[in-house]
Amino acid sequence: MGIIRLVYDTLLAIALVFVLPVWWYTYRKKGYSIGLLERFLLKKECVPKGSAWVHCASVGEINTALPVIDHLKSKGDVFLTVFSPRAYRFAKDNLGIPVLFLPFDISFLVRKFINVYKPKVLIIEEAEFWLNLITVSSESIPVMSINTNPPKNKFLNRIVLKRISRFVVKTPKDMEILRRLVSEDRIVLCGNLKLLSKVNQKSVEIDLKGRRVILAGSTHPPEEDVILRIFKEVKTDFPDTLLMIAPRHTERIGEVESLVKKYGFSYTQRSTDRKPKGDVYLVDTLGELSSLYRYADVVFVGGTISKIGGHNIFEPILSGKKVIIGRNYHKIKGLVREAQNFGAIWIVETEEQLKDSIKKQLREGSFNVDFSLIQRQIYDCYKKEIDRWI
Repeated sequence: MGIIRLVYDTLLAIALVFVLPVWWYTYRKKGYSIGLLERFLLKKECVPKGSAWVHCASVGEINTALPVIDHLKSKGDVFLTVFSPRAYRFAKDNLGIPVLFLPFDISFLVRKFINVYKPKVLIIEEAEFWLNLITVSSESIPVMSINTNPPKNKFLNRIVLKRISRFVVKTPKDMEILRRLVSEDRIVLCGNLKLLSKVNQKSVEIDLKGRRVILAGSTHPPEEDVILRIFKEVKTDFPDTLLMIAPRHTERIGEVESLVKKYGFSYTQRSTDRKPKGDVYLVDTLGELSSLYRYADVVFVGGTISKIGGHNIFEPILSGKKVIIGRNYHKIKGLVREAQNFGAIWIVETEEQLKDSIKKQLREGSFNVDFSLIQRQIYDCYKKEIDRWI
């Protein structure tokens, strides 16, 4: 392990020399800090000793982990680390707990981080299998993986997974994969945390004055262009309809605004006008999308016409909405299978199919299934497993 760690640390340090200036400049232009002082432990935050440590990579993972974070808060102190600058800002604005940038995955930095903050357990979400984060942490505290996405990399399988004390997985398939890699007594099947998304909605009130709403959430290019083109035709049959567009990355709002102007639509932005006016409402705020889904008559979830691979479809489904996605959903295949079991999803192959499904949904109205029992079972299972370690 010593030789492997030395080689890994050296290669990562060399990579950082070349990558950091570009990374810093890119995010600075977008208005974000990448937290260099924190990542090198040159700046320290106030965190109670003995806190539970949760690590999430992105905004999406933070939203998924909220039920776990809330439960940990009810039991004692908890802090969060993130990798993404966007996730850092979101967590700082919304969670009410200490939020830190994850140190760079060099062994002496991870060790120093643990010595400074002295957490009692590390809980990582989904696929954050950093070599030193796991192996160094496991020398001092238990490491738990929740909503686990089993890694495919053989190097990680051999070295990292054996250091994790407990895996809480989403599906029987995930459990079967892990059984080939670690002992079965370290794995438990609880279900998908994403199914608890509705529990964490904010109170967001919008007066729509009886208008129908199409909501395109977590969009990437060229999805806004496709949706706006279809919307032009949909307005002929449903003239009172409002289109809400929530780009996955809010810094792209200017780009989307230009597209809206190109198609001749009137519009307002969420950050400047809390009441939708005109044809299009641009959602340029963070943390509100899951709460806006309940107002929609039609929901399209992005990253599925583009080749991103999809985003969380269960936030709108748990709000009683049948979801439309494109054919590029390779990152959310498990969620799509679950949605298909409930008859809660349309997968469209072409722009014409997308237009037809939007019109059909506008005519037929919302989809409703009671998920409360399955949510309670999943939540109770996660609480039971987490309580073993805190």
